[in-house]
Amino acid sequence: MINNKKIEECLSSCSRQKRLLAPALLLLLCEKSTHGYELIEKYMSFGFTDANSDAGAVYRTLKMLEDNGFIKSVWETSKPGAAKKTYSITDAGLALLEIWVTEIKERKKILGLFIKRYENLG
Repeated sequence: MINNKKIEECLSSCSRQKRLLAPALLLLLCEKSTHGYELIEKYMSFGFTDANSDAGAVYRTLKMLEDNGFIKSVWETSKPGAAKKTYSITDAGLALLEIWVTEIKERKKILGLFIKRYENLG
C-alpha cells in the first residue's frame, strides 16, 4: 500500500516548470532500468528542455523518488570505467505512475475545455 503522505510529497515536490519530471522519470524507468545521464537524455525526447539546463533537478527528483520507495538503485561496477548508479521502478512507483497518468488525463481534459472556450471567443 502506498503512503498518501509520500504521494502528496511527490506530486507537489516539483516546481510548475518541472512538474512532469517525476512522472516522466517513472515512465522511462518502466521502459528500462538505467542510469541518470541516460534518463536526462530520454527525458528531453519528450520535448521537455528543462532537464538540459538543470540536471541537478533530475538527480534531486531521483533521490526523492528513491527515498520514498518509488524507485530503487544499485551501483553498477561490473563494466569498465566509473561506477554508475542504475535506477529501476518499484511496485509502489508503478502505482504512483498510474495516479500521475490519471491526473494528467484530467488536466488534459480541463485544458482542452479552456482552449475550446478561448477559441469560441471570436
